[in-house]
Amino acid sequence: MTDARWVGRSYQTAPFQVTEQSVRNYMAAVGDLRDDGELIAPPTYAMVYGFDAFWQLWTDQEVALDVAHLVHGEQRFSFQRPVRPGDRIRTTGRLTAINTRGDMELVTFELKAVDEQDQPVSDGTALFIIRKP
Repeated sequence: MTDARWVGRSYQTAPFQVTEQSVRNYMAAVGDLRDDGELIAPPTYAMVYGFDAFWQLWTDQEVALDVAHLVHGEQRFSFQRPVRPGDRIRTTGRLTAINTRGDMELVTFELKAVDEQDQPVSDGTALFIIRKP
């Protein structure tokens, strides 16, 4: 069981440079073939610029999540503005809850992404379900 004392722990990414190629590669990978003018990243691209915050949590030796038994149960995003090539985005992830339900642990991780001017870009919430072995 993950120790609840880690609730509140946060992780910050280095600035992520959004490039046209990165957005187009992502769009191709998810089958988004639209080409209707201005290039705007699809909503799920938030996982690209926010991924390092997740990785920091998953590999944090002190928190020691049991990632071998972890299932990504839920993901939600909200956006304050579109993401475009040229943006530099920093994401902060924060462990906000660790709860037990039966033989499962429910871990909530919230993310906030901002641009170079510290203006909000997107927010996200992930729920991880960890089955006890």
